[in-house]
Amino acid sequence: MNSIFYFLCILTTITLSLFMNNDASAQSLAGRYGGVQDGFCLFDNGRFFLYGYATLVPGTYHVEKDHIRFVPDKPANTFIVFARENKALQDSVRMYFNGFERGKTFIQFNDGKTRRVFNEDANCFKPPYIYEAAAVPSQIIFSHVDSDFGIEKMDHNTEIYSPEKKYNDFVFLYQKPNRYQEPFVGVVTKEEGETVLRTSLTGSRGLLHQPNDKEVEEMKAYLGDDKKKEEKEDVLYANRFYKLLTEIDTAEYTYNAAAGQYTAHDTPQDKLVTEYNDVSVLYKYMLLGPASKEKRAPGKVQLPPVFYTACGDPENSYRYKPLDEPSTPPDGPLPTTTAPVQIK
Repeated sequence: MNSIFYFLCILTTITLSLFMNNDASAQSLAGRYGGVQDGFCLFDNGRFFLYGYATLVPGTYHVEKDHIRFVPDKPANTFIVFARENKALQDSVRMYFNGFERGKTFIQFNDGKTRRVFNEDANCFKPPYIYEAAAVPSQIIFSHVDSDFGIEKMDHNTEIYSPEKKYNDFVFLYQKPNRYQEPFVGVVTKEEGETVLRTSLTGSRGLLHQPNDKEVEEMKAYLGDDKKKEEKEDVLYANRFYKLLTEIDTAEYTYNAAAGQYTAHDTPQDKLVTEYNDVSVLYKYMLLGPASKEKRAPGKVQLPPVFYTACGDPENSYRYKPLDEPSTPPDGPLPTTTAPVQIK
């Protein structure tokens, strides 16, 4: 346990009426702790999720004598790859990068040299970031360098993908590791008649217990329904501006299997989407798993980055020109999980 939690335990023992004891259980601790903007939801089945701006992290928790141990669900992969066959591209390839501006990331195609995805000290981002090439690579290698208090961590930092030849339209998502994915501890106490949750993740801040609401109950059903997760197809949907959705009501669309295209009812089949938020025409992308993972130091990178962007150099900074400018640009960070919410 870290020093913050020791402080919480001492403070609780000396000044508060201790609520937790050996009889504490998930049933007695269940509820929502926090406010509208951020907090925790503990369920009576031992599951929880923490929520905040662009953050929704589920996990499990259990009582260990005088404290609660929280273990977040870690993503299986740091990089997430979705792909589809886009016959309109013929033999060429298109790749959309989402979230890579938030970390030190690298990419390698086939046996070529490693490149940074973004230049060092990149800023003034303006998505979508789309890379196009004349031929589909048989191998795509992603790497990233994460740091913890200035110390670089590279365990299993490289993921190698070997997509089928038919796939030529890709969506790449980068889930930068963060502190919300690491186990942490907490205590539930009574303070001035109120039930409060304190955790090593939130420091000395106490989160008041709140009544459950409809949205919390719906999320509980989703997190606890393992059968639904097993049956759920690993797909992603996107319009031509790469507005990404993890779920749609397929009953509201007509599906063209040959084109992998969903068209909303009463929408012309040849409609061209001109608005970023227009989801009347969507394309279906399938999840691809990595062929292998390994530890690999990027070494000296000699090639230019895939994307260059700098506030002080707007003329040379990347802009994707083939698509018309969407009315509402896709700004905002990527949520830290692949929960069924819109990815911005």
